[in-house]
Amino acid sequence: MHAYKFRITSDENDEFLREIDVLANQTFEDFHKCLVRTCKLAGNELASFYLCDNQWRKRREITLVDMSMDDDEEKSAESNIIMKDGKLNQVINDPHQKLIYVYDYLSMYTLYIELMKIGTADLTMHFPLISKEISDIIAPPSKINKILEEEEVVFDEDELVGSAEEKEEDDENLTEEQFYNDDSAEV
Repeated sequence: MHAYKFRITSDENDEFLREIDVLANQTFEDFHKCLVRTCKLAGNELASFYLCDNQWRKRREITLVDMSMDDDEEKSAESNIIMKDGKLNQVINDPHQKLIYVYDYLSMYTLYIELMKIGTADLTMHFPLISKEISDIIAPPSKINKILEEEEVVFDEDELVGSAEEKEEDDENLTEEQFYNDDSAEV
């Protein structure tokens, strides 16, 4: 039996990293449940995997639930895969496959998943197996506060009022032609 070793990263937190081994015959739903558990997500939101090309362009969606409409059933049957039905070895055919995992379409938690290695599975272990776990999907509050402090813009309200009053005085000194002509508005 083969196992796929995936490396998972996030744009939300540069320190976030997971390495997860999943058996080739396990479903995307098994992988999804593992991601929900290891990322400490609620587990009650919609999610999708996207098979991607080398430049992370989404090619095919694998949904948690069937999202097809009755009218489009024939068309979507070939393009849409449902997690509980899709086994990894039936879908993944690239030894360096890239996937994007999106959880909660309002918050848009996005994980970038790369197939790192295909190897022989140790069947004495329980799969999916989390072999490396660093940080949380969202940056810790101390890091978020530091970023906010660095980006915080401090202004004096009197300075803003003063500069607006000066601008009004400058505008009053302009002739009507200068006021409406964009080229000479700056005096």
